[in-house]
Parts: sequence; C-alpha cells; structure tokens
Amino acid sequence: MRKIMILCAGLLFSSGLLAAQTPDKSWTLDDCIRYGLENNITVKQYELAKENQEITVETTRFSRLPDLSANVGQTFYFGRTPDRDGVYQDQTGSNSSLGINTSVNLFSGFRVTNQIKAEKLELQAAVEDLSRAREDLSLSITGNFLQVLLSRELYQISLDQLELNRRQVEQTQFLVTGGKSSESDLFDARSSLAQQQMQVTDAANNLQLSLLALTQAMNLPHVEGFNVATPDMEEFTRREALGLEQPSGVYENSVKERPAIKAAAFRLEGSEKVLQAARSAFYPSLRLGAGYSNSYYFNYSLAAGLSNASLADQLAQNSAQSVGLSLSIPIFNRMATRNQVRSARLNIKNQELMLDKAKQDLYKEVQQAYYNAVAALEKFKTSEVAVEAAQLAYDFEEQKYEAGRSNIYTFDQVRLRLSTARSESAQAKYNFLFRARILAFYNGESLVSDSNVFAILAAAEMSAPPP
Repeated sequence: MRKIMILCAGLLFSSGLLAAQTPDKSWTLDDCIRYGLENNITVKQYELAKENQEITVETTRFSRLPDLSANVGQTFYFGRTPDRDGVYQDQTGSNSSLGINTSVNLFSGFRVTNQIKAEKLELQAAVEDLSRAREDLSLSITGNFLQVLLSRELYQISLDQLELNRRQVEQTQFLVTGGKSSESDLFDARSSLAQQQMQVTDAANNLQLSLLALTQAMNLPHVEGFNVATPDMEEFTRREALGLEQPSGVYENSVKERPAIKAAAFRLEGSEKVLQAARSAFYPSLRLGAGYSNSYYFNYSLAAGLSNASLADQLAQNSAQSVGLSLSIPIFNRMATRNQVRSARLNIKNQELMLDKAKQDLYKEVQQAYYNAVAALEKFKTSEVAVEAAQLAYDFEEQKYEAGRSNIYTFDQVRLRLSTARSESAQAKYNFLFRARILAFYNGESLVSDSNVFAILAAAEMSAPPP
C-alpha cells in the first residue's frame, strides 16, 4: 500500500512540474542569446562604460576650442574717503563692472593630440570589452541551453525506463499466475516500479531547474511557460564531429579576433600615447588671450558743484580691450613631469605583459578546448557502442524472462545497465557538443549567426514538449 501511495504521489508531482512547462512558445538558441544580450545587466554595464568613454573622448577633443567667460560685478562702498583736495568726506557710492575674456591654447607640446589618440584607443578597448562580455554571456547561455536539452533527454529516458518497469510488473504478474515465478518476484518488480517513478520525479525536477538556470542566465523574469525548441540533434552532432580543427590553426585564427587580445593591444598602444602626452610637459606652452571690460560708477554723496558722469560717457571712457600671448616655460616642478614619464613607461611594460599573458592564456584555452573536444567525441562514440550492446543484452534477457528462464534480479540488473548506458550516452553527447562549440568559437565562429552551425538550432523543426 505504501509503495502505491509513493507511486501516485510521484505521478502527481511530476505531472505538476511538467504542466508548468507547457510552452507559450519554444525558444531557439538564437532567441535565447539575443534576449540575453539585450537584457543582461553585466552587458548593459559594459555598454555604459563604452558610452562613458565616448564622452571622455569628446571632452578631450573639445579642449582644443577656445574658452570664453563673462563676469559681472556690483560693488557698494561706504565710509570716509579723501576728495581731490585731500579733505575727508563721507562717501556713499557703487561701481558696476562687466568683462568678457577668451583664451586658446596654441601649443602645449602635442599634449592634447596625444591625449585624444590615447582616449580613442581606450574607447576601442572598451568596445572589445563589451564584445568579450557578450561572448561570455553567449557561451554561458549556450551551455545552459544544451543542459536543458540534456535534462529533457534524461527525462525521456527515465520515462522509457518507467514503461519498461510497468511491462516488467505485468509480465511478472503473468508468470506468477502461471506458476513460473514467486510472489516475492512480483513484490520486487513493484518496488522497482516505485523507485523508477521517483527517478522520473527527480528527472522532471532537474529539467525544471535547468530551465530556471537558462532563464536566469538570460535575465528572463519568469520561467512559467518557458520552453526551448529541440533541434535536429543527429545532424547537429554530425556537423560538430566533422568540424574539429587542430589547435595551432585555431590559435592563429583566434589570436587575430578575440576581444581580449584586441583590447590588450589597444591599451598597449594607448599607453604609448600617454607617454608622449606626459613628455609634452617638458615643452613650453603658448596661449593666446583677449578680453574686454567696462565699468560704471555712481557717487550718492557728491559735494556741491560736482556730478556723476552719464552712463554713455562712462561706457565710452571706461572701456578697455586687451589681447596678448602667454608663453610658459617649464623650469622646475619638483620632478613631477619626470616621474609622470617614468610611470608612463612602467605602464607600457605592464600593458606589454598583459598582452603577452592574454595570448598565453588564449593558447592554453585553445589547446584545452581541442583536447577536451577530442576526448568528449571519443567518449560519445564509445557510449553509443555501449548503448547498442546494452540494448541487445536487454532484448535477450527479456526473452528469457518472459519464457521463465531468468530471474527478476538478473533482469533488473540488465535493465539498469541499459538505463545507465543511455543516460551516460546522452551526457557524453551534450558534453561533446558544448566542447565542440567552444572550439568552434575560438576558431572564429559567431554564436549568433546565420552562417554557423547554430543556424540548425534556429531553423530546426520544433518538437512537442515532454508529456
């Protein structure tokens, strides 16, 4: 009775999980990657960093333009002041002033020019950083997508095994009725059925968790109603198996295109421009300046016979214009320029090391990706042979069991070996697909492109969701 209750509970639980998976639509890998790229927070942060660097470049470029400033002042004065005769009198008055000044940098040792070049190179590096973030996210979504396909296949395998268990219970019941088997064999068969149902429940839960992981990687707000399209896995696997390239060729292609390498190269070139900008402080600087000023005063306590000049007269008489050149020659600034140059040189060496390290890391990653893909392919081929052998063994043992020439223990062991072989083959297949995708990615294939193998996923006929 307890086993029957466990079986029913498991059926209700798994059916509830799968009901939540009823898709409103099936998402292809292309759909998942594109949605993730549009909504991932990390990618958005890199986009903001790029935009901020664009503003920095614009700010540095505009520093070449003249600056213009205006000033307006109003002063009130009170107290005793001497008049023209030297007699101190109470004076109350005001003074209004207006001025406009402009200046432009004519020469600063090519500092601005080199700064602009350095900022533009940093902008290019920021663009590559954004590309790397997008690639990392695409790989993550690809891995999660393949995990969903694996979980779905493992779930189907568990359902197939559940059907075998049910057939086993029916056959054992028939044998018990015919006197060819004992009641204990029937109890064992029912126990195996209940255990397999729990495995179905676990598989259904793992499928739900893999869907959840994929939606979280995409930053999709909910998992309800979400499901993925099933591609033509046989064709997909065949193309991947034919596409493994030697690591030397992959590295030669990858070192030219990987964003991490390009970003490091841009920053190295930018650090050289920063050095040239630092050296500009050794040169004299020349500025051109011009200005205009005017003022109006009013005395509220004039002596008898005196009066304030009119506004027009004061504006005509008090105006002043200026234009001039300013040459600044550096003599001694407490070794600040010298130390800035030294720091810039050290930064160049550091950027060179970072570029070398990026290339070394890429070479290691390509080698690891290749040998992982080769090993995964061999394991997948071996697993297929194991499945065929396990299937033949199961078919043979099933015939013996139906004829009453085998016991339930031996039959269970053969059935479990078939289930294990199918599960291991599925895991080996998807592990190989992911490893092959990584190698193809290093070889220059985009993860979102109509020209690469993932177009198979986007164009594949959508299969029905699991029951």
